[in-house]
Amino acid sequence: MNRIMHKHAGTLICALAFFVLSIPFYRGDERCGQLYAQVQENSMRREIDELKSRMDELEEENEELKKRVDLLSALKIGGYFDVSISNYKNKPNIFQIGNFELDLEHNYDHFQVAAALVFHDGAELAVGFIDYHLFGSRISPRGRLFQDEGLHLQVGRFDVPFGNDWYEYSPVTRTTVTPPLTTEIIMEGGYNDEGIRLLLNYMSVNLTMYMLDGIEQQYSFGGNSYGGHIGFTPFSNPYELRSRSVPVFELGFSGIIDLDREAKTAEKLFAADIKTRTGPLILSSEYYHRDKNAGIVLYGYHVTAGLDFGYFSNLPVKLYGRFEQCVSEEIVAISLGGIDKNSITRLTAGINLNISDISYLKFEYLNHIDAYEEYRSDQYFSRTLYYLQLVITF
Repeated sequence: MNRIMHKHAGTLICALAFFVLSIPFYRGDERCGQLYAQVQENSMRREIDELKSRMDELEEENEELKKRVDLLSALKIGGYFDVSISNYKNKPNIFQIGNFELDLEHNYDHFQVAAALVFHDGAELAVGFIDYHLFGSRISPRGRLFQDEGLHLQVGRFDVPFGNDWYEYSPVTRTTVTPPLTTEIIMEGGYNDEGIRLLLNYMSVNLTMYMLDGIEQQYSFGGNSYGGHIGFTPFSNPYELRSRSVPVFELGFSGIIDLDREAKTAEKLFAADIKTRTGPLILSSEYYHRDKNAGIVLYGYHVTAGLDFGYFSNLPVKLYGRFEQCVSEEIVAISLGGIDKNSITRLTAGINLNISDISYLKFEYLNHIDAYEEYRSDQYFSRTLYYLQLVITF
């Protein structure tokens, strides 16, 4: 019996001893597992940090590539040229090559540089300015300035905003072949000058203020011109997804005062204009008044109406008609108060065919209903004129 008890006691003691001796080894394995897990976690963290760092580098490289692409795509090149045929009397050739214009434009961040080079009997810089916009995006170097809201400061040479025909100095944007008498005679073909201007377009108001080299600079008055144009578009929707090239309704007023080198008034100009587009119907009108303060006063108006067949069909054709009148008054005898008054009344009609938005074919009929003698005495004058013009853009 005692032998059996001793045998069981020995077995129990051995089991306890084995259990006690095995505890350190178990704890050692547990510590090794914890250390291994910690090493793995640290390794994964390092790999994640390396991946994050690499992603940041890739994002920086992507931003740099975007900037390079923006720089390359910011340079825009375009232009146009035109050829026309007319029945001008006494001209040796019925064909006439118009201006070849090359438009260059570069945009970067808040800056824009634009230039328009005109080639005709030599090269001429028609437009060239530097634009800084506090907000908003690019504006058109020529034609209608405002498509989006913005505030711009420009220095250089530009077409001067006066009335609304200056939008269409380019034959690409001009629906007609010939300009109205308000531009042709009163503004002597259009006003383009060097200076500085501030442009603002916000909600339903657009404003232009400028200081210029001088509208009478070519006559050596040696002063400067100051002026501006304000336009109201009350029916424009600022939340439209797509801005209109022509607003539903626009009413504008313009004014210029020209001072000579002694700061005395040399000229005063005023204009009121209206333009509207409702469905296929387009209506544009202007009134100009120019007082040269040297005994010469010019004033006149035009009313131009158009019908756009492209609005209700696939036919890219516009029909248009224009009625206009220009009057000039000149003091011929100050002591007697005599005034020599001359007028021109003209009717124009035509058709404009848009060929794939890259070229335009225009046919125009022009009739001088009335014209003063000096105007009629020009060797190229014809009471009735016909024009055929092809404008090609690139």
